[in-house]
Amino acid sequence: MTTSRGVGWLWGVLILSALLANGCAAPIDTGSIFQAAATTAPGPATDSAANLNRDRLVFIGADGNLYSADADGGRVLALTDDAGDNRLYSQPTWSPTGERIVWTRIDDGSRGHLVISRSDGTVEIDRELPFPPFYYDWNSSGDRLAYLSSWTGQDGPTLALRLVDLTSADPTITTIATGQPFYLSWAPTGDFLLTHTNNAEVKIYALQGRSTVLSLRSANFAAPQWLADPTQLAYAVVDGPLQQIVIGNLRSSQVQNLTYFNGGTSFSVSPDGHKLAYTESVQDQGSTAHTSLLLLDIPSGEFRQLSSQPTIAFFWSPDSSSLYWMNAELRSGEIGLRLRVWNGETTTDLGRYQPSPTFMDQYLRFADQYSQSASYWSPDSRNVLFSGRNEKGTSGVWVIPVDGSPAQRVAEGVYAAWPKK
Repeated sequence: MTTSRGVGWLWGVLILSALLANGCAAPIDTGSIFQAAATTAPGPATDSAANLNRDRLVFIGADGNLYSADADGGRVLALTDDAGDNRLYSQPTWSPTGERIVWTRIDDGSRGHLVISRSDGTVEIDRELPFPPFYYDWNSSGDRLAYLSSWTGQDGPTLALRLVDLTSADPTITTIATGQPFYLSWAPTGDFLLTHTNNAEVKIYALQGRSTVLSLRSANFAAPQWLADPTQLAYAVVDGPLQQIVIGNLRSSQVQNLTYFNGGTSFSVSPDGHKLAYTESVQDQGSTAHTSLLLLDIPSGEFRQLSSQPTIAFFWSPDSSSLYWMNAELRSGEIGLRLRVWNGETTTDLGRYQPSPTFMDQYLRFADQYSQSASYWSPDSRNVLFSGRNEKGTSGVWVIPVDGSPAQRVAEGVYAAWPKK
């Protein structure tokens, strides 16, 4: 990811709308990575907090403070109460177990703090950092937290991936790697990180410090994805003049080509590993225009087009049965997003909304990354979230049934998410 936030990005999208370093399917030198990944997969969470908070939202209120609430807007809990010109809060992120919430606090416009609280709002950690984090991602067990922030490297300003270890009484923070841009994905075992940096390098990092290069010739994509099967990783590479999305298998050390693409791509594999959703972008006189939303059924190799309109973001349901996406739409000079859900057979139109600036600039721009750390689907796969203004001009956080029933405004806020399981 990069820290730049271009307010004209959505307008530009609407208007203009495996293979290793040598380009062959060489074995992946993963050493002991597969053995560790295959034997340490986490079991289901049993903590009572996880069950209690399974359906609760964390959201940024219109007043800039942070809250949690039930999915119907009930039982609102204020996590902070002092947001203002000299104190900003951002990036609230549930741990997958529902026990903790992390967020960033910025004081006086520059001093950044990492704050971790219990689900009831009790602050456990408040650590001042050299640079404020702008992205968080918990591991599957919730005992380690990766974050991205600006950094000062040997060659000047860059980004850093840093790790917060919560397994001891005195949590430590270490720098894992630097580069820009920077994208990451946790192994489902919680012991390894898959990274894509510098528009070139795809690597695996063990938390003990060892790294393994998967590719030094990455294609034009952003976030890689470690699949639910801990032996499989999705990323994109260059093979001569071609670009392709691939799955690397740590067990067989082979790379499977899923599809070729032109320009750039964003992609997401369904939680069950059976379907790939992706978009392409094409270069037109130096500008990027996002094209249709495509779907690949991986076992059968069958393709289908879900949307021919410019697609801004898309997210799989927890049960892998449905895909939620947002199409850019221009009407009367105003840009909006048309929300749609495909349930495996039919597509339902959920209405047109104007995203809040926070949701648009900080989250939807990097949807393939945030889809791995936050959920805009309810845990039962029956509802989706949106933060912004509906066609009647009412702003807030909306819970929208995917069967087409009326949306419910559940909070006066600018961003919200469920825990990512």
